[in-house]
Amino acid sequence: MLAMLAGAANAAEKGQIIRAGELYAQPFIDAVSAAKLTASQPVTIIERRGAWANVQASGKTGWVRLLNVRLEPAIASSKPSSGPGLSSLLRSGSMGQTVTTGVKGMSEEQIRASTPNYTELAMLDTLAVDGTTARAAAANRKLIERPVDYLDKKKGGK
Repeated sequence: MLAMLAGAANAAEKGQIIRAGELYAQPFIDAVSAAKLTASQPVTIIERRGAWANVQASGKTGWVRLLNVRLEPAIASSKPSSGPGLSSLLRSGSMGQTVTTGVKGMSEEQIRASTPNYTELAMLDTLAVDGTTARAAAANRKLIERPVDYLDKKKGGK
């Protein structure tokens, strides 16, 4: 058991704050501020919870949004891979950046074990409006509709 705890401590993720912001006492945007974080400040990630990371920074511990943390590359494991992991499926662009929308902060096991929440999906359906209503609301706010072309699959869109 002690060896497992020591291994977990050694496996703590390291990162860097992308932009200055708050270190919160709890993983909520309206939580009390525990400290200020500066851009490029190094952090150690203790725990992840959804879109939040419990971090240690300059001797203080608190919560920060994962989108505000740039993770350091993990050191390659000496253990052989059992096949392509989730991270290999979420690579994009020539720089091999990892896609983060909707999955950052979740492990591969958490994503595989997830199940749809049909109650929440039904609630989202109640918020939908038809195109005519949406365009009228946009016109009232002086928004301009701008069409966006779909990616051409032959030119790099997958």
